[in-house]
Amino acid sequence: MPFKYRDIERRLIKLGYQVVRQKGSHVIFSDGKNTFPVPNHGSKDVSPGVESQLLKILNLSKDEFRKIK
Repeated sequence: MPFKYRDIERRLIKLGYQVVRQKGSHVIFSDGKNTFPVPNHGSKDVSPGVESQLLKILNLSKDEFRKIK
């Protein structure tokens, strides 16, 4: 099941990331070392490509990311 922006945002905040700024529909997250954009297109799912890039940056598997509550 794909992630929605709200799911990703909630998990990133728990991992210590914070919203740095926003440009249009892309929200920029940072933890001081890594900075990356996450698209916020309302209720639409985040694309699988963006999702895999995000997990690669975080160095987590999909299951590990899903377990973060």
